[in-house]
Amino acid sequence: MTKIIYIAGLGHSGSTILDMALGCHPEIVGLGEIYAVFNKKKTSELFEKSTCSCGKKGIDCYFWKDLQKISASELKTEEKYKKLIEIFTEKYGENMILLDSSKNSYSYLRFLNKEYDLRVIYLTRDYRSWIYSRFARTRKPMLFLGLRWYLENRKLLYVLKKYNLKIMTAGYEELSVYPEFILRKISDFTGIDFSDKMLYPDNTKSHIINGNISRVDKNKRKAFFYDVRWMTSGRLARLSSIFAVFNKFNRSLVFSNISGKEKTDFYIFGNERKKSLLKNHNE
Repeated sequence: MTKIIYIAGLGHSGSTILDMALGCHPEIVGLGEIYAVFNKKKTSELFEKSTCSCGKKGIDCYFWKDLQKISASELKTEEKYKKLIEIFTEKYGENMILLDSSKNSYSYLRFLNKEYDLRVIYLTRDYRSWIYSRFARTRKPMLFLGLRWYLENRKLLYVLKKYNLKIMTAGYEELSVYPEFILRKISDFTGIDFSDKMLYPDNTKSHIINGNISRVDKNKRKAFFYDVRWMTSGRLARLSSIFAVFNKFNRSLVFSNISGKEKTDFYIFGNERKKSLLKNHNE
């Protein structure tokens, strides 16, 4: 049975860099936002003008060049997906894992879950960082953006659980600061052996033609970087008491892999580990 990894979550939460990182694994090929490619109104413009993360236009890309007619057809999304998997298998073999970072809780996930071995990584960005990022780009009120972060994440998570999918939560902050730790967690969840090649996203095999422009930004592809500008925002600081109502939900999603653990669980924190090192090294 074909294994599919799906990255879910809000836009601008790090799905592109995670797609490229996982695409460095010898058993995974990322295809970006497949749903968006299948449902673009003008697919000809997408394939002719958009640059894939492989560096070529869609019409010249090793993978996507054979999908333009299927993408532009009137077939249902599920039928398009079946044909995509057929082409994927022809090009990469039956044992290669397909990675889809479409993010939203689209109904075709129920079809994928029924027909294939589907694993969902629910990626969330800390609400403060996400709010600042969206505010800097759109200038929409921070209160509005905070409410949007909360409600959309609640809705997405509810629908994904309703579909009875296998879900792992991960935070963009966790991934940026402790990439090896989180990628090992993802490897365990998806049933693959960890590969340190995933720590260098620029070497990806992913073919992303729709999504964040960072897919073709050589500087942003080099490694995992974290945008700390939100920490300097006075406006965000003044609203912190109001946004505090999001803290519990934020912690359960964004920091689920490093918070609330036993003191010996996480390899960076914990007094027991510190005591052991001090004892063994005569400090």
